[in-house]
Amino acid sequence: MIVLACPSCHIHLRVEGNVATCAACAEQYPTIEGIGRYLSAERAANFAAFLHDYTTVRLAEGRASDDPTYFRRLPEPTPGGPMAWQWQLRRHSWQTIRRQIISPAPPVLSVVDIGAGVGWLSNRLTELGHIAHAVDLTVDAHDGLGAAHHFATEFVRSQAEMDALPIATGSVDVVFYNASLHYSCDYSRTLSEALRVLKPAGRIVVMDSPIYHHRSSGEAMIAERHADFEARFGSRSDSVPSVGYLTADMLTELGAELGLRWSRYRTWYGWKWAWKPWRARLRRKREPSRFTVLVGQRRR
Repeated sequence: MIVLACPSCHIHLRVEGNVATCAACAEQYPTIEGIGRYLSAERAANFAAFLHDYTTVRLAEGRASDDPTYFRRLPEPTPGGPMAWQWQLRRHSWQTIRRQIISPAPPVLSVVDIGAGVGWLSNRLTELGHIAHAVDLTVDAHDGLGAAHHFATEFVRSQAEMDALPIATGSVDVVFYNASLHYSCDYSRTLSEALRVLKPAGRIVVMDSPIYHHRSSGEAMIAERHADFEARFGSRSDSVPSVGYLTADMLTELGAELGLRWSRYRTWYGWKWAWKPWRARLRRKREPSRFTVLVGQRRR
């Protein structure tokens, strides 16, 4: 069971009807259309520009859908469907997680899915018998938490920020960053929040965040992306100063600061992705991003 708590003071919430109330600060959090709303008016305003840009880009990429079959297949891509190449990456990452990190065998795990999007990972984890809590900022019915009604499974859904989770301290077995850690503005703060909600032996799983050998490559990617967004959509999509990428040095520094030991679960994403670094060298371009599944645990 995942215990809800006030994202501000971490006190357990009292739920009556569709409203959760904090006994300490008296803050109230309504549930609307099955999604707990844990953003204050101030924080919602802070993310308004980001969500506008995020939704604009994703709609232009054709991601939104109202087809239940499309959602129920995920992360298996729908042939000819939106962003099939990206779902291929998600599918391979999920295979690694399914085979090497999370299994359907007991014990039942309590899992937080941060950056859950439409909730596909929470759906798959729930199918395996685990208890999932999907967290995201977007509640869109076609490309956000609202789309989870298409699944046959049920799991908790919360609109919340990754640095202020509505979850009790020390109550969770696994925190997933589902293609989302790179949206953090401060990795130390974000991962510290994950460690707060995790049990002592809990795990942090990072999937589908871009990794580079050199920070300069990550910075170049960010600059290219902002320029592309501005040319196509009239906005650089940089209202929230997210870091945008990871490097091995960053992970080492975070491990030392937070007492984390990182393990890498290498995943085969196909020959196209394996060839990309060599092609970039031949063309004398910046290194491409790499992907792997990372698992962080407290050092004992």
